[in-house]
Amino acid sequence: MSILAPGSRNFAISTLYLATIFTATGALQAPAPTEAPRTTSEQVATFETLVAPRGEEDIAEACRYEITVTAGSGRINGVLVIFERSLGTLQYYRDAEVRAFARRHHLALLFPFHCRSKSETGGDMNVNPNRGLGRTLFAALAQLAERSGHPELASAKLILLGFSGTGSLVARMTEYAPDRVIASIPTHAGHFDPVGMDTLTLSQEATSIPQLILVGSADAVSGTQRPYDYFRRHFDRGAPWTFVVQNRVPHCCILNAKALVLEWLDAVVVRRLTRATGRYGFIAIEPTDATGCPGQTTPVRASLCLGSKDDWGGQNWSVSSASVEKHLVAPQGMIAAGWLPTDAFADHWRSFITEFHHPVTMPP
Repeated sequence: MSILAPGSRNFAISTLYLATIFTATGALQAPAPTEAPRTTSEQVATFETLVAPRGEEDIAEACRYEITVTAGSGRINGVLVIFERSLGTLQYYRDAEVRAFARRHHLALLFPFHCRSKSETGGDMNVNPNRGLGRTLFAALAQLAERSGHPELASAKLILLGFSGTGSLVARMTEYAPDRVIASIPTHAGHFDPVGMDTLTLSQEATSIPQLILVGSADAVSGTQRPYDYFRRHFDRGAPWTFVVQNRVPHCCILNAKALVLEWLDAVVVRRLTRATGRYGFIAIEPTDATGCPGQTTPVRASLCLGSKDDWGGQNWSVSSASVEKHLVAPQGMIAAGWLPTDAFADHWRSFITEFHHPVTMPP
């Protein structure tokens, strides 16, 4: 396979950042970069690098990157970039099925560690890629190309996955580097004002890059409405985008959608399908009434509890039914939920999105 291009500020900072970064801090500590790779098998090797910030960039210290090469000595066709943000993103990076997918299609896996800003963000990052994180990502790939012996990494096409704040980042990266990004997966995406999903409108070039947008219907942080409004602003302009809801799920648990994500990537990245084929999805929605803090023990993390409203007071909603149609005409009482590239994916999407609730497993 060849992958080619075809609320208030302070309150929002505290919840959007603390809700997502503390869940995985212990598990995400990486050793200092070394020249020799950490080899875990004959086919898998891991390399690390640091990229120092420039003076004008809003980055407090050198950003750390780890890449896992699953193709052995074979040519790498692209890079699946999974930005650190909660235990869920680490689970994707380490997941056996994700790595098997990468191996089959000659993808490397890149894990950018949390890289905090030097401005007043309470320890969070600046998700505007023009403020540093865009440049450091491509600088890291250039350094890792030399270190790993895979020069193709310096110009490789990228698939991006992010959660919460890095969900906003991966959406913005399509505008920053539309010549390099070939797919983006913003999950439970949101960030403090003014760099949330509500302020993001992409160019037509960036809009043409496929996106799968995942939300939790009881996400008391990022919510459902702002990500959906972002989706509709671009889908109505012809974007090959898909919207997915996890019913009765708070600000967590994105690994539930792994099978759907991999099937979508197979369609849009491997097979490079476009809106000239496939079906369209529509959903009927109802206000979320889910409350409580499932799976938690004292002390309870309020940001990981089920909520009927998001961080800005917007109403959350669940999917009560879904329909798959050949034409872009919404059945009565339903709203558009995107492009479904294959019949098999459409069936999987409809089954997933209409589940009454998805498993909620809290981080340790």
